[in-house]
This record gives sequence, structure tokens and C-alpha cells, in this order.
Amino acid sequence: MASRPEAQGFDLNRPTIVALLILVGAVSGLPTLVGAILAYIWRGAAENAPWEESHFAYHIRGFWITVVAVIALAVLSILTLGLLAPLFGLVSIWLVVRAIVSIAKAQRREPMPDPNTYLW
Repeated sequence: MASRPEAQGFDLNRPTIVALLILVGAVSGLPTLVGAILAYIWRGAAENAPWEESHFAYHIRGFWITVVAVIALAVLSILTLGLLAPLFGLVSIWLVVRAIVSIAKAQRREPMPDPNTYLW
């Protein structure tokens, strides 16, 4: 009987940890901040592979875009008496999609194609 190749499990590498924190933080907020702090701490570490650096840059950029979007939406929601409040959900969906794309690539140890993108 031929031997089956071993199934590879979930690789809990540093970019995946940051993406998981951001994913959880899309609902509650605080883990996203922790993920961004870890991305800043782990960015530039000597033991990082080049693919990891692209993920950290991607997460840091996504964090700051989210912060600016939430502040802008908060101000606009106040000015429009809450009419733009539903857009907060779109920001969360955008953040979740970015985190999932990053997890998928980090599991294959692939770099993010364009860490400076506004999309995915």
C-alpha cells in the first residue's frame, strides 16, 4: 500500500497571527490594535522571510486606512444625523476580506502582491 503524504496543518506564522487578530478585531476593535502593534514590532526582524515583510506592510497599511475611514465616517455620521452609519459595516467587511486574503497567502508562504494597495 502506498503511503499517503502527511496532511499539513494550519501554519500559525506571524503574519497569520496578525491577520487573525485583525479578523477578530473587525467585530470588537481592540484585537485589531494589538495586531497592528505586533506587525510594527515584527516588521524588520532579522529572522523574517521577504514574504512576511510584505504581509506586515499590508496589515499596517490596512490598519491606518481603517482608522482614517472610521474617523471620517464618525464625523460624517454625526453631520448627517446617522445616515452614513451603515457604511461602518462596509469598512468591517473590507477589513475582513483583507485579513482572509492575507491568511490564504500566508498559509502558502506567498508574499502579498501589492502591500500598498487600497483593495486586496
